[in-house]
Amino acid sequence: MEDLSQGPNGVNFALTEYIEKAVASRGLEVISQDAVLSFMTRNRIRWLGFLDTYYVLQARKELGADFILLGTVSQRQERPCAAFGMVLYLIRTGDARTIWSGSMGLSCNEMRNPLGVLEPHTTEDLMPIVVQDLLEEWPEDIGQIRDQKAFFELDDVDMGRQYIRSGEMITCRVWLRSVMDGRPPKVSLKVRGQESFPMQRKDDNFYQASWIAPKEEGPYPVGLSLQWPSGREQATLLGTYRVDNHSPCFVLDLKGVRLNGVVAFRDRIFAIPRFPEPEPISRWEFSVKDETGETILREDKEGSLPSRFYWRGQTGDRSRVADGNYRIDLKVWDRAGNMAMVSEKVALMRNPPDMILEARKQGNDIVLDIQSKGEVPMAFWYMEMLEDDGSLIKTAGGQVLPAEVDLPIPKTSAELLLTARDILGNKLHRKVKDINLLVKHGKERCAPADKWLKEF
Repeated sequence: MEDLSQGPNGVNFALTEYIEKAVASRGLEVISQDAVLSFMTRNRIRWLGFLDTYYVLQARKELGADFILLGTVSQRQERPCAAFGMVLYLIRTGDARTIWSGSMGLSCNEMRNPLGVLEPHTTEDLMPIVVQDLLEEWPEDIGQIRDQKAFFELDDVDMGRQYIRSGEMITCRVWLRSVMDGRPPKVSLKVRGQESFPMQRKDDNFYQASWIAPKEEGPYPVGLSLQWPSGREQATLLGTYRVDNHSPCFVLDLKGVRLNGVVAFRDRIFAIPRFPEPEPISRWEFSVKDETGETILREDKEGSLPSRFYWRGQTGDRSRVADGNYRIDLKVWDRAGNMAMVSEKVALMRNPPDMILEARKQGNDIVLDIQSKGEVPMAFWYMEMLEDDGSLIKTAGGQVLPAEVDLPIPKTSAELLLTARDILGNKLHRKVKDINLLVKHGKERCAPADKWLKEF
């Protein structure tokens, strides 16, 4: 049962089970809740309280249902005074007609008695009273109503796409199982109860009509109308299609480090699509292009959009790409076929930090100047000065470069170990076997490719 008190498309399972038992107590066979939920899943029925004619006919075919009972909780409140209201509709699946409906609302103020005994105080107290009063109006001759022959019986309906854009062709097909009153009727469709489109008879019981989707956006109910030469008329609602001309609106949230207006990453980057107003997506395409515009990776699928994407810096055949700038494109299509695309630039940076060491004597000390020439800021750096036997002479470290470190002049050779890591996670080790040689040469650039060892 639909429960509007819980918000759009809310469901009340407790009320559903209560009504199941109440209907079964009247001698009617009730289809199990599991079978109904499975039917809704197979047919992608996401909204409660209403069924298009197509799904009514499908319920007859798949579940063997003679009737469908739809219900909606229209009011449910506890304060200031408990109140409960609901509406029930009974639909005959043979011709998709509503043969009975009832509505009722009740509050605690209406259930007062002089002694105050057994008065309802909550909606749980009111619910069984409302349900039983509604079912008292249940048709007594429901068996005869089930077997009653209608002027026509729908065998199947095909309305094509439920979501469409202005100017596109809409085609509706109807199959009639049987037609009473002798000669076949004049069959036509009414859209929004106004425009009428005659249906062409393609076969004994098969009718078809096509028309152009209008410019105005919104829902368009489609009704089937039959007129016999005798003057008899019959009409029923087939379903609703929606005209939608607006492309989806979304942004692509990249999880990485933003450098110079571009999101940089080392091993992988996450891309999370975010929609201000969520809507179902029918198809998507994720691609990566290099600086020349060539597509190096592309994946597209029908169906729902994944909650996130990630790229590992690889091509479609999983080979690693070179460091550089790339562009991530995400295209999405809604149910009507409207397309939207968002592009974001990213930078792949796997190279270790580019650093320069300078050393000079100053009095009895050596001044070591450490500089970073790379674009990526440093996360930390750490230095150790060791004697020949491995004894520790001095340590230093920090997060900011350039930096100067005062070191004692060693009596013999001394080894220098320097570790650095940038904010992307690229990590390097630098080893100077004898700092005296560095002082002699004055400057040494730490070449990432051959003098640094990567750590992953």
